[in-house]
Amino acid sequence: MCNPRRVRVRATRELAHAWEQEIRRRITRTAETHGEARIREPLGDTVGIPALAALPAVLDRTPGWEQDEDGVFRHALHGGSLAYDPATRELEITARVVTTVTATGEAATVVRAEVNDTIEAEGVGTYYDDNWGGRTEEDAAQEAEEDLERAFDAARRARMDEERRQAEERESGALDEQAAARADRAFSAAAEARAGELRAAAEELLLSVGVEGRNLLHRALAEAYRDALLAYARSRGAERLNVSETDGTLEIEFDLRI
Repeated sequence: MCNPRRVRVRATRELAHAWEQEIRRRITRTAETHGEARIREPLGDTVGIPALAALPAVLDRTPGWEQDEDGVFRHALHGGSLAYDPATRELEITARVVTTVTATGEAATVVRAEVNDTIEAEGVGTYYDDNWGGRTEEDAAQEAEEDLERAFDAARRARMDEERRQAEERESGALDEQAAARADRAFSAAAEARAGELRAAAEELLLSVGVEGRNLLHRALAEAYRDALLAYARSRGAERLNVSETDGTLEIEFDLRI
């Protein structure tokens, strides 16, 4: 059996290369922005004090109403919200229109990269002592030289890629900040440009939101009137109390001795 023989060639070369490269960053900002329209209605002028006094207890037990830390009762609506403040006896109806705004900021710079280094490489060629396959030692030597050139090319590319990476890394922080600042400014401008449109849309929506909100409050007020009347009747020793509701109409009957 033929024995393989290898020809190894080692060499070093000086690598000196300088170049310029552009580094670019792009940052995108995406977030929701909204427009609001609201109306406030004082209930003290149209609703009796006993009913208003009973209203917080009704809202507290009615699903959908939540009391916040300031004592205000809130209820979510389709496209807005409803709020009643027992302290001021004001009803506030809010319509809200939400949209998504996207903006992009870019930053770029040109940096100079330079490599001055000594690189070492090795090339290998193979032949057989019986010239199997027609390969001679000269063929192996040629193969080793070609392999050496490929190794030098790979080492050169690796060294230059590393220098490119380091150059980009040195500039990336400042570029990221510039791109982020431009993205933020672009987003603010885009959101501001949509602000008037969104407010107008919210004002149009306020009508339908108001209908839903007032219906919810009127149902609660009906219960508050009932509770106030029942409390009044019981405090006066009323007899034969009867409460019924038909087609949304609440009827309360009782007898009082005068």
